[in-house]
Amino acid sequence: MKKSIRHQAVDILNTVSRTQAFAADLLDACLDRQGLSETADGRLLTHLVYGVLRMQAHLDWILAGLYHGNYSKTHVRVKNILRTGLYQLKFSDRLPAFAVVDEAVKTAKKIAPAAAGLTNALLRAYLRNPEKISFPSLTENLPGHIAACHSHPLWLVKHWLDNYGAEETIALCRHNNESPPPTFRVNTLKISRPALMEKIKAAGFHCRPTDFSPDGITANDWPLPVRETKFFKEGLLRIQDEASQLVSYLAFPAADSSVLDVCAGSGGKTTHLACLMNGRGRITALDRDQHKLVQLEKEAARLGITTIDTAAADLNNPLPGELHEKFDYVFVDAPCSGAGTLARHPEIKWRLTQETLPTLAAGQKNILHHAATGVKKGGLLVYCTCSMLLQENDEVVHNFLSSFPHFSVWRPETVVLDSFLDQQGFFRTYPHRHGMDGFFGAVLRRLI
Repeated sequence: MKKSIRHQAVDILNTVSRTQAFAADLLDACLDRQGLSETADGRLLTHLVYGVLRMQAHLDWILAGLYHGNYSKTHVRVKNILRTGLYQLKFSDRLPAFAVVDEAVKTAKKIAPAAAGLTNALLRAYLRNPEKISFPSLTENLPGHIAACHSHPLWLVKHWLDNYGAEETIALCRHNNESPPPTFRVNTLKISRPALMEKIKAAGFHCRPTDFSPDGITANDWPLPVRETKFFKEGLLRIQDEASQLVSYLAFPAADSSVLDVCAGSGGKTTHLACLMNGRGRITALDRDQHKLVQLEKEAARLGITTIDTAAADLNNPLPGELHEKFDYVFVDAPCSGAGTLARHPEIKWRLTQETLPTLAAGQKNILHHAATGVKKGGLLVYCTCSMLLQENDEVVHNFLSSFPHFSVWRPETVVLDSFLDQQGFFRTYPHRHGMDGFFGAVLRRLI
């Protein structure tokens, strides 16, 4: 028997909980497999999975208040059944309340039969008195209030309160619980942004130019997934957040220059750098994951880019000697917590812990130190993360400068970035201020 949409939502949430998989990848695979993309069922499945992940702490606070015993010890499979049911009751009106409870109980009978009675009891208890649960006081326990009401880990809320204050922290958490629209980068090697937007609108799709990136397009209510459109298949665009597009302008490499991208991944920024170079010069793209390099090569071919060479290398180790002092630009998009991408990847909130940050920062420092050996005299070293945590950003850069005094902070001179540079010359985007992911970037010039 085919599983209901709500059952499938719980299955995906369970996979996210027990593995390091991202909900977006699991949803894409499920929607493709069943032909549910851009259908009502597909939208409901996406709505439930992302809704529960975004509001998990809020839902858990309510469920813990209704539960007789220690809710934290409840098996995650049962928690996800309860969360999905409660999310529908509180945040979604797509089904009558009695039907939501009935569906949740049916799902429990298939996934965790012993919890069917508990599921029925807790969801009905909530319906009898939805206002019964009290949240931490805004005035007496501000961090606890934000964490529970706006569904973020308490330690992260405290970190942002220390750095941004109450008003901005609340705005940031609220933004992270909203669904961001799809954003694309125009492949300027093949077409201009105005010309592509004309094509998109002529095909009956809705789009607008991004507010800050000169290469970006924001889409709304497309009748097809972007990968199924002719624009994607012809290599005219790539899915990429606006902040991720902007960081390539930190380097803004000149045509005919040499670029080393040491953590290239599947090539979002690598291919953008190639576009900024007008398809001239050479880019050497390194990554320790050979599978990602294969993806990068396929993506470069789709986009018609021929100036990228790939090689497997782990920058936790020293850069190979033949690459020392060979490049005008070295680009380090460091592996990081992803704490600036919580609107697109809400599961990160529940995986990241304060205790993991020192390990991440140590790796980032190591990679940056090794990457620096590839920079020519007078060349630029670009460091960026999709994080909003000082340990991964400012502290990594200051640590580097204390060990490499022949580098100094260089303020990018392109007007594209002017509004994102602070007094130190560091690049920062803020989701709640700019409507894009939270990124950090620093450009370091080698002096001698």
